[in-house]
Amino acid sequence: MSIVDYMSEPERQSWVTLIADGLVFVWFWKVMAPGWSLMPDNFSPSELGGLYLKLVIITIIYHAVISAAFALKSRNEGLDRDERDVEIQSAGARAGYSALQIGLGVVIVTALLGYVIGETYTPPISLDTPVQFLFALTMVSYGADLLRHAVIVLRYRAA
Repeated sequence: MSIVDYMSEPERQSWVTLIADGLVFVWFWKVMAPGWSLMPDNFSPSELGGLYLKLVIITIIYHAVISAAFALKSRNEGLDRDERDVEIQSAGARAGYSALQIGLGVVIVTALLGYVIGETYTPPISLDTPVQFLFALTMVSYGADLLRHAVIVLRYRAA
């Protein structure tokens, strides 16, 4: 038996989603900021709109495929989920929510300080343009979701 055979369905789904989200996150970061920079390239409005349209379509498609595959499997075999799964999912949700709130707080404070202090303020991550602001918010959102699934996967491995 492989290690996958010992996993519950929610654990398998978290692994698949973590890998899929991670690949999309890496693709997005690579396209927006070559060289793994925290500062995105400048994009025209149409280029940025096209990039985000691709991001949304890719995300919707793979989440729909993952959900459909696991829904079909659970309908055919029954869902194997217990209290441990619920507790682990809750721990992941708490970690992801905390990361989202912290990330949004950092973005808000950075934007606020840049606006209040003005040109003399030089933050580590600049939010001077809409591209930079959208990049920061998207990175926070994907980072929080990746953390959520990583905590779930780690909790399953520790249990």
